Amino acid sequence: MSMFITDPARRTALAAVLAASVLSACSLMPRSAPELDLPQLPDSAAASPAELDRWWESFRDPVLDGLVSEALARNTDVVLAASRVQASQASLDLVRVNRLPDVNVSLQGSRAQYSNERPVPGRSRQYNTVSGGFNASYELDLFGRLSGQRDVARQVLASSRYALEGLRASVSAQVARAYFSLRALDADEALLSQTLVTRESALSLRDKQYAGGAISRYDLELARSERASAAAALAATRSAREQAETALSVLLGRTPRELVEKMPDRGLALSVLAVQPEIPAGLSSDLLTRRADVRAAEADLAAASLSVEVARTQWFPTISLTAALGGESASLGNLLSSSARTWNVGAAIAQPLVGLLSTRALVAQSEAQRAQVEQTYQQAARQAYADVLVALSAARGARESLAEIENLFDATRNARDLAEKSYEAGRSSRLVLLDAERERLSAERQLISSRLDRVTALVNTYQALGGGWSGSIESGADEALENPPPAAAAR
Repeated sequence: MSMFITDPARRTALAAVLAASVLSACSLMPRSAPELDLPQLPDSAAASPAELDRWWESFRDPVLDGLVSEALARNTDVVLAASRVQASQASLDLVRVNRLPDVNVSLQGSRAQYSNERPVPGRSRQYNTVSGGFNASYELDLFGRLSGQRDVARQVLASSRYALEGLRASVSAQVARAYFSLRALDADEALLSQTLVTRESALSLRDKQYAGGAISRYDLELARSERASAAAALAATRSAREQAETALSVLLGRTPRELVEKMPDRGLALSVLAVQPEIPAGLSSDLLTRRADVRAAEADLAAASLSVEVARTQWFPTISLTAALGGESASLGNLLSSSARTWNVGAAIAQPLVGLLSTRALVAQSEAQRAQVEQTYQQAARQAYADVLVALSAARGARESLAEIENLFDATRNARDLAEKSYEAGRSSRLVLLDAERERLSAERQLISSRLDRVTALVNTYQALGGGWSGSIESGADEALENPPPAAAAR
């Protein structure tokens, strides 16, 4: 018995169905993203992509470079984001597989006995049945439901990839800020340690002078208060530095043992880092393409738009083709013989009736979700421009403030030197010198804080401009999928 279709009419019908299935490969077209009211800006206003990609290297601190690399490989949030990308990729693969024909192979056997009440003349009451073969079914995607689901999965994957790149950019900025804060605390601790040594020496001298009757009790207590003030400030700064070390280690994704035994390395001094030149920064027309969070929101919007179209395909019927080829025999040895061969082909169409009400609700739900995602996209775009404006303002203010604080420090240092000479010459009291020393110490601590503000503002500007990633998900995300961070296996 031939399993090929010989009837011309049936051949024509089958050809029409196959042609329709080919046409169904066309994907649903999502509604385009809403137009944004963007300013007209030149492309040359901001830093180049090369300057933004690995911006932390512009500080020329190998220790900072190593810390960022360590965080990008081991940070828990980065590892989780990479896992979400892998999950999205698996979901896309699953949707793609669902578009392929479903093919199964089966083999089954049974032994049965007829009832004594239903004798079959010429046949034994007991008999064997062995059957097996191939079964295939295929849903024709005439209305784009399956291709739409595939396109939704693609956009979800793109969103997860952009989210991964955005998180990597955020973590690199967090590491830089934490490292700079640690270097500022190092500088403050060193300054206060030196101050404490000086004031302890002064207190020792005052003790001897008081014992000899050279100074009053007031002068002695004043020296004690100065020493206690420096010691208290040093203790607080040392505690803050230890907490900053722990926070940075956690950000780097280090193990509990490493948190205890391995402190973050130190590189360039804050005074050197703060000399970093200005970023050629400004608002650029390609800002939205540089921001990974905006790109992720755009992909989410595309996925939501496609989901609306996929929901609308539920109004239309589903058409499936089925086919089977196999055999049935009383013994396994004859199962493959031509006389035991069986086959069938068929088609099925299903049109929802009662389910139309649920489809209407599903479409309405999808449209409402798309409206929400559209607002999220517009907010992401607004926030991107706001971040740059705030960062540029903060960077300008930090630069101008640092220049004035440097002038203040120079003035207080000179004033302290003059007060010391005046005191030694007997032209002024000890109180004048102490006031000058306090002013110099306060100015130097302000200088450390201002330098920290300066480098932090640079980091924030780089981040606001979309720095910390290449601007494309093609290479970095594929690498993350194929080579997940080693910490993922450790956890």
